[in-house]
Amino acid sequence: MKQDYSAILHHKYSLEDGHVTAQITSIDGYKGVMMTNNEDENRDQSPFSSVLSLEAIQQDPKLLKENNIVGVHIHHGSLAPKFQFLKEQYGLPMFVGFRGKDATAFPKKKENLKLLKKLFQTGDLFFPVCEHLKQEIIKLGCPKHKIRVLYGGVDLERFECRPRKIDIEKKIRFLAIGRFVEKKGFQDLIRAFAEVKERHLNVKLILVGNGPCELEYRKLIKSLFLTGSVQIIPWVDYQKIQTKYYRSHIFCAPSRTDLEGNQEGIPNTLKEAMATGMPIVSTTHAGIPELVKNKVSGLLVPEGSVIELAQAMIWLVEHPEYWEKFGKNARKKVETHFNMKLQLKKQKKFYDEIILKK
Repeated sequence: MKQDYSAILHHKYSLEDGHVTAQITSIDGYKGVMMTNNEDENRDQSPFSSVLSLEAIQQDPKLLKENNIVGVHIHHGSLAPKFQFLKEQYGLPMFVGFRGKDATAFPKKKENLKLLKKLFQTGDLFFPVCEHLKQEIIKLGCPKHKIRVLYGGVDLERFECRPRKIDIEKKIRFLAIGRFVEKKGFQDLIRAFAEVKERHLNVKLILVGNGPCELEYRKLIKSLFLTGSVQIIPWVDYQKIQTKYYRSHIFCAPSRTDLEGNQEGIPNTLKEAMATGMPIVSTTHAGIPELVKNKVSGLLVPEGSVIELAQAMIWLVEHPEYWEKFGKNARKKVETHFNMKLQLKKQKKFYDEIILKK
């Protein structure tokens, strides 16, 4: 078998998640083949040039050999049990990612935990996106020797480091990007921003995203008389997101555990913001302290603490002389530990570890 022609079958939740694309299309020596659920989903799978549906594979397993599939990578642990037959019936090495909810909220149901325990015995390697989630899946029964932490990387060529300074308008812009769901903590951020606004009039908060909590956020903004100071912008294309970073001064990621126990891994937007040289305000939630070091690249506060979040935001407003230092340290951290090229090399190494033994 010539490695240049080997292919990995991939499956993930959504094409809208551009952060996973490179893990499918850019692994040296392994062609990425996107796996959909059925033929209807095959119509528009850009940017993936090679697509197979689960439906077609089940009807004609010869497609696996014809496409030289040598492994399968399911990017969310909660989806993996559905595809376990590819390992059990056809002997394909199975790699499974864990990104947050799949290692925290999903296993709280007994039937889901049972599925994961079987998966841990069958699968070859498991890729949590941070050390925190590694410990979570160990608690669930995943053998330690099967775990390889695979941080999601940032394409540093897309994000130039531009340390922030107060611009000619003297308006300080806070930015937060993500799905409008409870675990992102944006309700805490809005309340904290209200405290900042009490002290400083020259501030603005920009929320970029969409999701089920949007109406709640809008009502909260109105009730706190922040309509003119908080802007909600619909989710923008992954390729255009960098303009939002560079027009802002301080990035906020107030993540928290939601009522169902759902946690983050490490927010990808937080890594990108740091790559641009932006100082950070975030929480000690999940894997975030693996990325952000308190008082080095930004400020960390306990999750769910609106008062301490507000204090951190106010401190950065009042101490712009620290922005450049924090921003440069943030960029350096991403360059050394969350560099996409480095992480893709690790991913290839992990594939080789199993596939080349066959």
